[in-house]
Amino acid sequence: MRLQCMDSVRLSSRMALRSACEGFAMSVYRQRFCALLLAFALLPALSSSVGAAEVPAGSSGPRAQDAVDEWLAAFNAGSLDGLQAFADRYAKKAGSGPQDYLEFRASSGPMKVLDVRSSTPEKVEVLVLGENSERAMLLTAEMDPAAPRHVKLFQLEGVPTPQQFQPARMELPALLGEITARLNALQAADALSGAVLVAHDGKVLMQWQGGLANREQRVPVDAQTQFRLASSNKMFTAVAILQLAEAGRLTLDDTIGKRLADYPNEGVAGTVTIRQLLNHTSGLGDFFGDDFEHYAASLRTHDDYVQHFAKDPPQFSAGSQDGYSNYGFIVLGRIIEVVSGQTYYHYVNDHILRAAGMTATGFEPESVDVPHRAPGYTRVKGQWLSETRSLPWRGTAAGGGYSTVGDMLKFAEALRAGTLVSPAWLQQATRPQNNKGWYGYGFMVQGEGRQRQFGHEGGAPGSNSAIVVMPEQGYVLIGLANVDPDAMGNVINYIARRVPL
Repeated sequence: MRLQCMDSVRLSSRMALRSACEGFAMSVYRQRFCALLLAFALLPALSSSVGAAEVPAGSSGPRAQDAVDEWLAAFNAGSLDGLQAFADRYAKKAGSGPQDYLEFRASSGPMKVLDVRSSTPEKVEVLVLGENSERAMLLTAEMDPAAPRHVKLFQLEGVPTPQQFQPARMELPALLGEITARLNALQAADALSGAVLVAHDGKVLMQWQGGLANREQRVPVDAQTQFRLASSNKMFTAVAILQLAEAGRLTLDDTIGKRLADYPNEGVAGTVTIRQLLNHTSGLGDFFGDDFEHYAASLRTHDDYVQHFAKDPPQFSAGSQDGYSNYGFIVLGRIIEVVSGQTYYHYVNDHILRAAGMTATGFEPESVDVPHRAPGYTRVKGQWLSETRSLPWRGTAAGGGYSTVGDMLKFAEALRAGTLVSPAWLQQATRPQNNKGWYGYGFMVQGEGRQRQFGHEGGAPGSNSAIVVMPEQGYVLIGLANVDPDAMGNVINYIARRVPL
């Protein structure tokens, strides 16, 4: 079982169905992510792994609706045995990962059926909604014509929530009171530690912090606590590229090879553009895998990553598909370095952090003691354990920096004020720019008119961030946590769906 793409920091097989998820999840944005974080193939290439001889072609078998009904019953009941029985019945393939579904359920909640989009004996499409995440997803089941008792395709993919199923907007005082109660309840249940900030036109309307920044030392979260951003600092990388483009030092249609003359893969260097790196259509894929911890310490610069991963073949031809690419943002980081003559870290510090007045944001290596940086914690068998295996040596252009909710508000307000990039460039960056319309240039995007939103989410073991900017409304919503996705992301997106317009 696999996600078609991953979020900013390694998602292990144990996390494969947990949105992050970076990791989107998962959320206001993930409703339009399609294959970003929620889409997953249950059993890829099943027909090649399940012998057609078991069931002769043309034999009758279960309906696709039967498979959906059985999976929903087991998933909603939280039954590991039921999910394993489903895998045994429809796949006959080891390693289908029922435990992954249960971890995904912890984030999404049970699935509520909203609508049956299409239904034949061979294929059914059902619109469902995660009760915790409020994310609409299209559940598709397709039987294998070569082995009619088995499933050829079984997937969930994020889709926009139809208007009739969207929650009602609320009066702001009532909404903020409800959110505070929700956050307190999550903290009391030991399901969340982190910080939340809600602002309107730069004025802070609500700031909450709760739980422990350091569980071993019993240090509580406070306003100075710095949380890992995971993929949310892709926005910094995008802003740096846009600044260089605005200054005429590069163009978005430059190829990698034009800016990195020594890029180790000539085929990629000559075809993939900066624009495609920015909007996740490059095809360059990911680098966070289950073995990442074995070589993470040796990757200390962006060029180290390039030399290590550049020779990997693309997943698809540039521009032809959407595919969330952490490695693509590493390449952007290296381009920033070569074009600017500074390290990525110095450039971001000089041209973004200082310009926005951010003093509590950085990328220091894990070996450096950062007094207010909160360790991350991942839940294992019901216990929160320190999470270090998924961490890079230091944060990169793809993710892994750290910040506070206050600093991220300064970043959002600097964007809104035109301090970092011009309004025209920001408008381009925060409009749909890829094939399925869920991503701009370094920003997750959704909605139109009064409901337009942009920002980013990040998710990995021990890290969950969500930043939502509603430019027409003036709202900025920020949530940072040092525990697994998607408890914080769900809270921020709950607010975004209900703030008064």
